[in-house]
Amino acid sequence: MKREIIKTIGMHCNGCEISAQELVGELPGIKKVKADYKTEEVFVEFDENRTNVADIRKKIVEAGFIPE
Repeated sequence: MKREIIKTIGMHCNGCEISAQELVGELPGIKKVKADYKTEEVFVEFDENRTNVADIRKKIVEAGFIPE
């Protein structure tokens, strides 16, 4: 399992966290995802044989946020 912390701009509340977590969680191979609007970070644990950081970043954009 690979772990990444992605700095994410635009999360302002718990609803933002939920939105990011739900969309990233749709990807195959996601083991764990936890968004934190206070630190503006999305922590992801995933199987890199099934998904990758680029796909995770795309889902963060779909949620309306900007991954750095």
